[in-house]
Amino acid sequence: MVTSSCPSRLRCPLWRYVAIAAGSAPLAVAMSVTRLGLPIPLPKCQFQAHFGFPSPSCGLTRAFLALARGDLGLALQYHLFGPLIVAALVAVVAISVGELRQRRSYMHLYNGVLQWRYLGLWAIAYGSYYGLRLWVRYSLVELPWGLDHTALWQGFVAGARAL
Repeated sequence: MVTSSCPSRLRCPLWRYVAIAAGSAPLAVAMSVTRLGLPIPLPKCQFQAHFGFPSPSCGLTRAFLALARGDLGLALQYHLFGPLIVAALVAVVAISVGELRQRRSYMHLYNGVLQWRYLGLWAIAYGSYYGLRLWVRYSLVELPWGLDHTALWQGFVAGARAL
């Protein structure tokens, strides 16, 4: 079997259009809300209304809006993974546009990132962050060695209590 070093031909461009639409929609809404002053077209958090505590994604909308205004510090305070998710969405849109323009598949880029061990590490990090935010929100105790007076921790506490 002979393998070539050039990327394979793009077989199903429909999924690239879906990726562009799905990846750019939250970015377009965030830009519309912050730049044009449009109201947020989303209902209140149904997870929190039904269960009484914030969901793992609570704060992501506010983080997206803060990023659209150019306030990275506030975005990180609202949700640590907000800027990472925005960067991933921008990357997916850019790669999909590149695939459509070149008519070539860039699956080799995704294959390096989308491996079970990396996805598992991201899931553990996200779950740990969520658990820490809930702990801070509902049963905050003082940290040892005066760490609770640092600016980083104070920003984290402010974000967790704003959920």
